[in-house]
Parts: sequence; structure tokens; C-alpha cells
Amino acid sequence: MDCALIQAGLESDPGPDTFSIPALAWGLGLCAVGVVLAWLAQGVLKGGWPRYYPSRPVHLGYLLGAVVFYISGIAKGQTWWLGSGVSPQESGLGAWSLPAMLAVQSLGCLASAGVAWVWVARGSGDLGLRRRGAGRALSAASAAWLLCLPLFYGLGLIWQWTLFHWHGSVQTQDWIERFGEAGGTPLALAALLAILVLPFLEEVVFRGLLQSALVSRLGSRPGVILTALLFALLHGQPSFLPVFALALLLGAIKQRTGSLWASTTAHVFHNGLQIALLASALGAI
Repeated sequence: MDCALIQAGLESDPGPDTFSIPALAWGLGLCAVGVVLAWLAQGVLKGGWPRYYPSRPVHLGYLLGAVVFYISGIAKGQTWWLGSGVSPQESGLGAWSLPAMLAVQSLGCLASAGVAWVWVARGSGDLGLRRRGAGRALSAASAAWLLCLPLFYGLGLIWQWTLFHWHGSVQTQDWIERFGEAGGTPLALAALLAILVLPFLEEVVFRGLLQSALVSRLGSRPGVILTALLFALLHGQPSFLPVFALALLLGAIKQRTGSLWASTTAHVFHNGLQIALLASALGAI
């Protein structure tokens, strides 16, 4: 999920002067404030936790299986009902287009997460789902996410300004384009999948398995950065930069606290805020 409120506003007024210098200035200003607050967030995460390192390298077979399942689920979710350019109305799904896309993606993520759970069941690793110390980790993760919000939105503005002047049009994710078509039960189901189901499954795959694999082989910083880079690339160009920043935070939370519950909590809060802002901007709530 990226800066949905920014994109919703742009979609409502896609004129040639939509993204002007003031928009860029706002983005730079938010980033300036965000950098300071992100430094404070780093201090919040440093308090009292040792750095987490996997006990042994993750077998590459688990890693490859998880990535293949995840990419397959995302690809199917994007193209399953659309075929070669068929609109949601022509496919007959209508308002169910968005939850259908998210449901197929969730199934792909579930299969990918299953690989991670097999890895744990065989005694090879730890996803970070222990309850001990989870409460304190959740509090720190929530505070760090709040402090980083200005940076996320500043980067979102700068990235969309860049894409607008590069492509000449506003770039949006597929789920945003179909959000306005959903309502009632379809919207509620889509929100449930986007806010609770997908964040947990993505955290299992990326911070639980993939980051553990990379950190065990490359070290803490390269492992977190490469995991965040792959996470952002798979979420698409329209949201790459703000999602990359979010993924770095999620990776730092997991790496510092060792708790997947903590990174999942921040992920859930972030997706929830984006859905709420987008629904409000488009009049869906």
C-alpha cells in the first residue's frame, strides 16, 4: 500500500498542473521533518533489544519456493479475471473485482507462508512469533511507525511528482483504481484482506523467511535493505519509494526486536490508515 490519499486526490483532478512545484516543496518539507522523526524512531527501537540473528542459514530451496509462490499469487491476482484487458464490468465481477484480486493474492501469499512454516516445523528456523516480550515490541513498533509517517508521505509526494513529470500522467496501483467500484460487503471483505490478512502473510514471507535468509548469509544491514528492495519492487513502480521506506522500517523492527508480531502490527496500522484515507477521499465511508 502506498500514499493512497495523495493518489486519490490526484485521480480526482488529473490536469496538467496537478503536480506543481508547491507539491514538491510539501514533499521535501515533510521529508525534512520525517528524517528527524525517523532518527528518533531509530532510538525507540534501539532500547533494550539485542540484534536478532538467525541461528543458521536458511536453505535456498525454502527461499526459492516462497518467492515463486508469492510472485505467482501476485501475478494471478492482477490478471486472473482481467485476461487481456477485460474490464471488471465486462468480467461480471463488478464491485467484487477488488476483493477477488486481493483474495487470489492472499492465496498465493498463504502458499508462500506455508513454505516458511515448513521451515520452522523442521526445526530450521524461527519466524519470531513467540509471545514473550511481544507487548513491549509492539509498543515500540507502533511508536516508530507513527514517527515515520511524515517521511512516508513526503516520499510519496516526491515519488508521484517524479512519476508525473516522467510519464506525463498519474501512476496508481491496480487496487486503488478498483477501490471506488467496491462498496458494502465487497468493500468490507477487501478491507479485511488488505488490513489484516495480507500484512500478516507478507510479514511471514518477507521479514520471517526472506529477511532471515539474507541476514544469515549477508549480515544485518544488507539483509534488511535487500528484503525491503524486493518487497518494494513487487509492489510496483507507482508506490516504489514510499513502500521501500516502509519496508526498511518493518525490517528494522523485526531485526531489532526479533518479533514478527511487532513488524506485522506496524504493517497493519499502515495499511489500515491508507484504506481509511482512501475511503474517506473517495466518499466510500
